[in-house]
Amino acid sequence: MIENKHFRVLKVCILMSFFIIGCKVQVITEPKKPIEKDEAEVMVEPEYIERETVKGGLEYALIKSGDGAHLDAEMHVSIHYTGYLEEDMSVFDSSHQRDEPISFILGRNMVIAGWEKLLPGLRVGDRARLWIPYEDAYGEEGRGPIPPSANLIFDVDILDARDVLVPEKFDVVYPDTIETDSGLKVYIVEKGTGTSPVQGDLLTVHYSGYLEDGSLFDSSVQREIPLRFVLGTGQVLRGWDEGFMLLNKGSKARMVLPPHLGYGERGSGPIPPGATLIFDVELIEINNQ
Repeated sequence: MIENKHFRVLKVCILMSFFIIGCKVQVITEPKKPIEKDEAEVMVEPEYIERETVKGGLEYALIKSGDGAHLDAEMHVSIHYTGYLEEDMSVFDSSHQRDEPISFILGRNMVIAGWEKLLPGLRVGDRARLWIPYEDAYGEEGRGPIPPSANLIFDVDILDARDVLVPEKFDVVYPDTIETDSGLKVYIVEKGTGTSPVQGDLLTVHYSGYLEDGSLFDSSVQREIPLRFVLGTGQVLRGWDEGFMLLNKGSKARMVLPPHLGYGERGSGPIPPGATLIFDVELIEINNQ
């Protein structure tokens, strides 16, 4: 979660750190080396591709047809991609170059609007080119190496798509309870082993976040990718920085964050102003920095 930033458990970027995460998770991963156009393996030059138009006027071209599941909202999708600036076909980002596909849940605005509009209906195994106007990408402001009002092109390979897991809520009927002076409540559901982490330690955690009405607003469990962050450095919500210092490796707990330890009176994304947040968390690993 991120400060808006995928709401904000992370202030700098939880999910993954990829350019297309419009999620409003806005951190960009530095490539291992400068990306050259020939590394992107341009599939077919635009003038030789027969384009199709979807509702809303966006265009795509199917380069290779797959025979897997059709993509739809609320599916966990894994994709390899290369992104180009349409003006000169220069590469601004590539998961191929990192050798790491992007995974996200379709239909939750975790990627730019153009992807949300064009990906549904494609199939696992498809290879396609997507033309994204700037209004459905990074807008008039641009971001990083993407200039203002830049139209984008993406070559995508659909690797996998499956139904999203439903996180199982923790049983907190008779847990050990810790309440701090700040108002944070931590219910220990399963005790871990070893010492508690300290400021500066790198933590690996799974979490599911709920509003008081029980509705789920974010979950690393659904993405099947745990979150890593440095404790006590402001990378996550104040309640997290405080709460995880009370746990140890292997612990499972429920944290209840009053608004001032979460998103306060401003809210963020699906989190309304003044919301108390409930997190079921598991501390998977502690690495001393």
